[in-house]
Amino acid sequence: MAQQDACTLLDDEHNEVMGMFEEYKAAHDGHRQELLAAKINQSLQVHMKIEEEIFYPAFRRATGDDYRTDDGLREHKEARELLAKIDGDRQNAKLMLELEEAIRHHINDEREKMFPEARKTPSLDLMKLGEQLAARKAELLAGVPA
Repeated sequence: MAQQDACTLLDDEHNEVMGMFEEYKAAHDGHRQELLAAKINQSLQVHMKIEEEIFYPAFRRATGDDYRTDDGLREHKEARELLAKIDGDRQNAKLMLELEEAIRHHINDEREKMFPEARKTPSLDLMKLGEQLAARKAELLAGVPA
């Protein structure tokens, strides 16, 4: 895969998870819903972890924007709380819709506010960050602990 800047990599992940939500809504088989819920959970957990470990700290250092960073972290906390509820009831369509809306809001915040700010910040090397994000994601998916 071609190297991506951090914002593009993260936004591609956003698109992937939104596609998974669509698959979940279209699935009428309980087993399929459970598998998709587990896949969404894993994808979001890894995505939030790499944002929190790599992207957010770099963004905060380079921009000094505590508000957007803290807002992103708060939204991650909300998503984790919903994921914990869903983990106990993976066929709960109401909880999945609530999670989808929370994630959609978070994605829009990043797309409309955080990513444009990151792209116009010269001291933020988005290509290098993209490499770091991809490497850490690979580690997490391979089972390397935090």
